[in-house]
Amino acid sequence: MTYKYKSLQLISLRILIYTIILLLLSAGTATALTINRINLPDEVTVSGKKLMLNGAGVKKKFFSASYVCGLYLQHPTKDATEAINSDLYKQTIIHFIQKHTDKKTIVKGWEEGFFNNSQEKLHELGERIAAFNAFFDKDLMKNDRLFLSYTPGVGTTVKINDKTKGTISGRDFMSALWAIWLGSNPADGDLKEGMLGK
Repeated sequence: MTYKYKSLQLISLRILIYTIILLLLSAGTATALTINRINLPDEVTVSGKKLMLNGAGVKKKFFSASYVCGLYLQHPTKDATEAINSDLYKQTIIHFIQKHTDKKTIVKGWEEGFFNNSQEKLHELGERIAAFNAFFDKDLMKNDRLFLSYTPGVGTTVKINDKTKGTISGRDFMSALWAIWLGSNPADGDLKEGMLGK
């Protein structure tokens, strides 16, 4: 009886150890952040480059959450100017949580963001902003995802869910686009802080 009892204890101990190891391994691969029940991965890949989650937050309008937005950078930073202007791979992922966002509202939001943060560049960016706005030709619904990915020397690629809409060239356009969230007049101050990991 004593031998059998010790054997059962040993087996139980081994099972416990294996369980702890599995839990530790799974914890290492868990998502880094969950906001409004939206999971944001630790890292993403853009054009073969691994980017790290810099920070994330919620865009609110009239006290209602519109979307969760995550910023991914090659080199994480809390400095807004560096995040905006660095000519490195970067990506912003927007996960819509509002039931319905019509295309006119989306385009109006872009135009206000460009005007509020890059007014002096609008003449140079005008045609590219129009091309960018044209990508948003349909309303967006809850759980739709928007991917804005910048590749140096290529431009900013827009993808909605699984469909690539196109690419807008220019480092200057990229900086103006990221300034919508991270500029001196951001779309949402709390969101800016979250995206910068503050």
